[in-house]
Amino acid sequence: MRASEIQVPESVQKSNLAELQMIRGRFDRNKVNTYLREVFSEDEIAAMQKEGVDQRMVFGINPHYHALAIGGGLKLQDGTELLPDMPASKAILALIMPRLNETMDMSGQEDPSNQMKYSPGPMHGKLLHKYDEIVLAYASFACSAHCRYCYRLDLFNRSTGKSWVHPEELRDYIKNYNEWVKETGGIDPKSGKKRFPVREVLLSGGDPMVMSNAKIYKYLIAAAQAGVKIVRIGTKELAFRPERFDENFVETLRIFSAQYPQVHVNFVVHFSHPDEFLMRDKDGKYIEADHGLRWLPVVRKAVRNLTALDFVSLENQTPMIDRVNDDAEAMHILHEELRRGGVKPKYIFQCREIEGFRAFAVPVEKAWRIHNESQKGLSDTSRSRFVMSAEHGKTEVISVIDGPTRETLMALPPEVRTIVGKTTKTGWYS
Repeated sequence: MRASEIQVPESVQKSNLAELQMIRGRFDRNKVNTYLREVFSEDEIAAMQKEGVDQRMVFGINPHYHALAIGGGLKLQDGTELLPDMPASKAILALIMPRLNETMDMSGQEDPSNQMKYSPGPMHGKLLHKYDEIVLAYASFACSAHCRYCYRLDLFNRSTGKSWVHPEELRDYIKNYNEWVKETGGIDPKSGKKRFPVREVLLSGGDPMVMSNAKIYKYLIAAAQAGVKIVRIGTKELAFRPERFDENFVETLRIFSAQYPQVHVNFVVHFSHPDEFLMRDKDGKYIEADHGLRWLPVVRKAVRNLTALDFVSLENQTPMIDRVNDDAEAMHILHEELRRGGVKPKYIFQCREIEGFRAFAVPVEKAWRIHNESQKGLSDTSRSRFVMSAEHGKTEVISVIDGPTRETLMALPPEVRTIVGKTTKTGWYS
């Protein structure tokens, strides 16, 4: 064992999620087919297979999210209730269930925003370093369920050569880069531009929260040893499988923070619709509670486990997706209730132009109007920004006009100019 390899203390304990493991595979796999037949006929499943829908992305779900989608509640083998008996959720079904039209138009980008361009040298495909101060690390190639609109589709089908970075590789890359910045006095010798040291790491994937506590601990330690001040963890597990955030995981965070108290941990979570965390009655209506709406106990507990830690913060971001959350009232509730529960709304994204994106994307003009309407009546701490992603970075959409003038277009960066022109013509944008 190398001296530089990160060791995991015995005090880091496993989280037991054996009864909530993912079901994943092509549509003809027995367990997968059983889930699909709860929603589709055999002819519909066969039609999707014929069109190559499961070649584009395999189906993936776990018992928690399945119970939210189909309804009926969820209990563990010992009788412990995780989810009450509620009706099926059309929004969650639209998020997780395949669509026949996914492959009818496969136009789109294999590598959205040209990410591989910003994956340097020996770390090519393992991490992204687009901005000096933050590095995105591919820590996991799995999720506990599959969003059909996932813009990391190329990770699952391995089409662009991306792979995960080991914790020690991540640590050493950041340390070497920061040393180079120090040696050059923060001025790039070739370009003369000001450069800044890496101060943040974003653990992404896939979903880092499908990894074991021991693996997550290693990545946290690697980032801290490299000298970063903030570690972000991008995850949808609070929606997919909130049971993951149990006391053993919280204790793992405490063990880490005791060693590196100067490092802040920021969870960038992914709630797409209120049905993922609010209780509903037999008619599908949200249930009133003191000062708001009633949360699902398992989600409420998970959020409180995290927000009780003074070195942890939570922010939410999600794309707007056709038939999932393209509804101003649902989006308003999403923002208001998340903020009340201690999760700060951050971004609402325009759907990215992945291959097959037209099956999920809402025209940008419509999406902007829905978002704008959803923000009315919210305090400033509950609002989010509506943004679209391009190669140069995130661009906030602050208004929609009938059509850009030539002068307006020429004032934009080239890649945005092309997209805005295309948007005006077709109404589509990623």
